[in-house]
Amino acid sequence: MRQSVFVLFLFFIGVIVGCGGSGGYKNSAGTLSSTNLAAGNTQLPGTTTAGATTPPSSTGSASNTTPTNPATPSSSTSATEVVISSPVEGATVGSPAQVAASVVGPTAIASMQLYVDDAVTFQSASSQINAAVQLPTGTHTMVAQAWDQNGNAYKSVPVHVLVQASAVPAAPPAPTPAPPTSAANASQIQTQGGWDNCDVCAGDAGNGPSTAHAMVEGVSSPSLSGSSARFDIGGTPWGAALFWRELGSHDEAQNLRYDLDFYVDSISSGQALEFDVNQTTGGSKYIFGTECDFRGSGTWRVWNAPAATWASTGIGCAAPSAGTWHHLTWEFQRGGGQTHFIAVTLDGNRHDVGINFGAIGQSGSGLDIAFQADLTASGSNQSVWLDNVSLSW
Repeated sequence: MRQSVFVLFLFFIGVIVGCGGSGGYKNSAGTLSSTNLAAGNTQLPGTTTAGATTPPSSTGSASNTTPTNPATPSSSTSATEVVISSPVEGATVGSPAQVAASVVGPTAIASMQLYVDDAVTFQSASSQINAAVQLPTGTHTMVAQAWDQNGNAYKSVPVHVLVQASAVPAAPPAPTPAPPTSAANASQIQTQGGWDNCDVCAGDAGNGPSTAHAMVEGVSSPSLSGSSARFDIGGTPWGAALFWRELGSHDEAQNLRYDLDFYVDSISSGQALEFDVNQTTGGSKYIFGTECDFRGSGTWRVWNAPAATWASTGIGCAAPSAGTWHHLTWEFQRGGGQTHFIAVTLDGNRHDVGINFGAIGQSGSGLDIAFQADLTASGSNQSVWLDNVSLSW
């Protein structure tokens, strides 16, 4: 009896266990069913399948109508960027501020707009913005936005700038008045009588060959002033002629400016052209001798009086072109018992010289200007015109 009851008990237990093994999980909300697993659908409710993007809702989406405020960029266009390259984030700028923005990426851009504090300030029918934008003083936020041909919008990262008040430009300082041009103490010297001349004394060591020479004043052509002077020389190989005009006693003269225009008919027979100032004062003679040694060294040379020889300045002086006027200015200074060769200007080209030589002993008082022409071995004739000859001190 006990065995029968025990067997019957085991039978009921087996029935209960068998029913539980053939059942399924409850398919309630938030649980996974065996049917779903068998179908391979592992997506949880409210999630997206890997690789898929939930399309944006129609609210706030870009349209073909240009918005008045920066729109949210489409997430399907991550390869396209809008970049504001100038000004940079946090920059302090003036007004107008130069703003540069562009689109980076393969998308064909139809238009762009620049927003400052959510207000359109500039627009362009291209993929670039480069504009000078007027901005009030204070902090501002800039955003650039672009649209492609399908109406998709692309927006830049905001850039924050500080605009400083433009300083009121100070009134420009009054221009420094140009130093007045020294009025020539002796002007149009070529028209004055009393010129002296010499040929032998113009040669080497003051012992040159006799050379035909002459001076003609009051020449109207060629002339700049209407009254030039012509100096003729020729007929002797290596000949030379010196012409000078005494200006009287001027012991006060220390800063000298010798200024003139000259014209050469031909340089084929010319060796050099010499332009000098001489001053005797205080028991010394100051010889400001200069020459354009175009046939020899091709430089400007100055006279070393104590050594009685020429010294090259290293400043080039090519043969002057014939048939045209040339303007020459020499600047000298007397001081400390020396002749100071300051500068030479020929046809507007000024060169500092900066060479000094001592004076030589000589009594008397006087100031003069001089001109000399030197010939080559050909000894052919040459004419030189001087005009507007002046000396300032």
